[in-house]
Amino acid sequence: MSETVIGIDLGTTNSCVCVHLNNKLKILENKEGGRTTPSYVFFTEHSFIVGQYAKRMADAKPEYGIYEIKRLVGRKYDDPYVKKNLNYLPFKVTNISNEPVVVVQTKNQVLKKSPQELCAYILGKIKSDVEAKLGHPVDKAVITVPAYFNIAQREVTLAAAQTAGFSVLKLLNEPTAAALSYYYENKSNVDGYSLVYDLGGGTFDVAILQRSGSDITIVGVDGETHLGGHDFDNLLVEHVCQVLINQHNYNPKNDRRNMRRLNNECEEVKKILSEAEETNIILNAFVPNQNTVDIPITRAQFEAKAEQLFQKTIEIVTRCLEKVSLEKSDIKEVILSGGSTRIPKIQSLISAYFGGKILNKFINPDECVAEGAAIQAALLSKDPAQAISQIKITDVTPLSLGIADFVDVMTFMIKRNTPIPVTRTTNRVTVYNNQANMSFHIYEGERLDAKKNYFLGRLEITDLTPAPPGQCSVTVVMTVDQNGILTVKATETVSNRTKDLKIVYTRGSRSDSDIKSVVVEAEENKKEDELFKQFAEVKGYVVKYCIRAMYNFENKGLVATHKDAYDKCNDVLNRLKDLDVDDEKEVKKLKVEVLALCQPLQKKYAFKHMP
Repeated sequence: MSETVIGIDLGTTNSCVCVHLNNKLKILENKEGGRTTPSYVFFTEHSFIVGQYAKRMADAKPEYGIYEIKRLVGRKYDDPYVKKNLNYLPFKVTNISNEPVVVVQTKNQVLKKSPQELCAYILGKIKSDVEAKLGHPVDKAVITVPAYFNIAQREVTLAAAQTAGFSVLKLLNEPTAAALSYYYENKSNVDGYSLVYDLGGGTFDVAILQRSGSDITIVGVDGETHLGGHDFDNLLVEHVCQVLINQHNYNPKNDRRNMRRLNNECEEVKKILSEAEETNIILNAFVPNQNTVDIPITRAQFEAKAEQLFQKTIEIVTRCLEKVSLEKSDIKEVILSGGSTRIPKIQSLISAYFGGKILNKFINPDECVAEGAAIQAALLSKDPAQAISQIKITDVTPLSLGIADFVDVMTFMIKRNTPIPVTRTTNRVTVYNNQANMSFHIYEGERLDAKKNYFLGRLEITDLTPAPPGQCSVTVVMTVDQNGILTVKATETVSNRTKDLKIVYTRGSRSDSDIKSVVVEAEENKKEDELFKQFAEVKGYVVKYCIRAMYNFENKGLVATHKDAYDKCNDVLNRLKDLDVDDEKEVKKLKVEVLALCQPLQKKYAFKHMP
C-alpha cells in the first residue's frame, strides 16, 4: 500500500481532496472532473450514487437524495438543532433509540441509513476517485472537522472513514487547516496572532493561532456547528414560502419536490446577490394553475433577513478573543475561509470589527481547508515525495493532566508541554475492605492539591473483585491522541473489567494568560503545596492504618476482646474526614494515639496488609 497521505475536507455541502506532492499542492479532481464533490447520496432501487450526479438526480426525486448529513453526525434525534433542520430536509428522518436515521422508501424496499453510513458512502466515493487520479491505492488521510465537534461527532467521522477504507492519521480542525493553507501559500513572515473566520455551508468556526517563524501554535478555538450557508438559504426559502402563501394561497412545504427546487433556487439567488444588488427568484410551473412566479429580491433585503445570523458570528469572534485574553488590536492578520465568506456584508462586518483591517481572502475559499489538510498530511507522511519543511504545527499539552488520590493529592500523569500523542500509566489500589468501586477525578493544572486544579471529569469503575484493603489493583491509562481526545481508562487487574471516559481536550480550551497564571500560581505556592503534600501523606497513612487495622480486628475475631482499639480506629477515621492542612498537628496527634494503641496488637497477632 502506498505511503501517500491525502487531505480531505468532508464538508456539509461539498467535499474536497488535496495532496502535497513534490513541493506542490494539488486539488484532486473527481471522476466527473469537478474540483469539489457535492456531499450528496442518491438511492436507486438496487444501489446508490454519490456526488454531482446524485445532486442532479435529487432535483427530480428529492425523497431519494440525501444531503447536509454532516448536520446530523453524532447528534441525538431530540437535539433541538436536529429538530430545526428536519423542517427543511425533503427526505425522511426517523427516531431509532434517539438516533436520527434517514429512511428512503423505494418501490420494493425501505432503506434505513445512519449518518455514519452516509458519510462512509461519500468518503468511499472520494477514495475511489483519488485512487483513479493518482493511479495507486490510497488508504491514509487527514480529515478536517469543525473545531467544535464533540467526542461523538469526531468518533462517527473516524468510524465512517474506517468503513470507507481510510486510516485517519489526524482529525484536523477546519480553521486550523485554513490557516495552514494561508501561511503556506503566502509565505508570510508576519509573526504574531492570526484569526481565521471560517464560514462554510453548515458550520462556523473561529481559530486564533500564534506564529513564530515556522512554528504555528493553536491558541484558541470557538464556533457553532449549526451556522452556515444553508441557514442563509433557509431564510430565503422562508421568505418565498411566505410570499407564495400570501399572494398565491399556496404552501410549497407540503410538496417535497417543489421544496427541493426552491432550495436550489434560493442557493443560487444567494450567490447572485454576492455579485449583484438585486435579482429575481423565478419559479416555472411551481404554483398550480400558474405558469411562472417572479419574486424580486434585493441584496439589502437578504442582508436584513440574515442580520441576526451575521451578528451571531461576530459574537462568537468576540467570545473567542475574550477567552484567550486578546484585544482586537492584537490580531495581525484576519483570514477568511469557507464559501459563505463571499457574502459582501460578512466581509464588511469583519473588516469594520477589526477597525477597517484588510482581510486576507483565498482565491478559492472552498478549497483552502482541503489544502491545509494536505499540508498536515504531508507533515505526517513517510513518503519522501511529500516532504515539507517550511511549516510546523506545535501541539502539546498546555498544562499537566492527572488524577487525585483518596486524600486529594494530584498524581501528575502527563506533564505540561508534553508533545502529543502521549500515553501514561499508573496504578491504584483499593482503600477499603471488599471495596466495590473506585472513582477517579481527572484534573488539569500544576497544584499538588488536586482540588485547586481544573476539574475535567470523573471516571468510576464498579464491581471490583472483593479483596482485603489495598489488595485489589486498578491500572489507570491516560492518553491524549492526535485528534485532541483525552481518554482515561481504568482496568482492574484481576477481573480485567474496564471502564473509560473520553473528553475533547484541545490546546484552544485555555488562553495563554490562563496557562501563564496557572503556572505562576503553582510557582508562587510551591511552599504551600509542599506543606499540603506533607499533611496529605500523614493523613493518608493514618487513614490506611486505621482501615487495615479494623480489617484485621474483624478478620481475626478480635473486635470484642479489643473493642477500645477497634473503636479508636473508627473514631479517628470519622474525625479525619473534617481535618485539612491547617489541622496537621491534630492529625499527627491522632496518629500517635492510634499507633500507641494498635501497634502492640499488630505485632502480637501478625496483622496482614498493614501500610
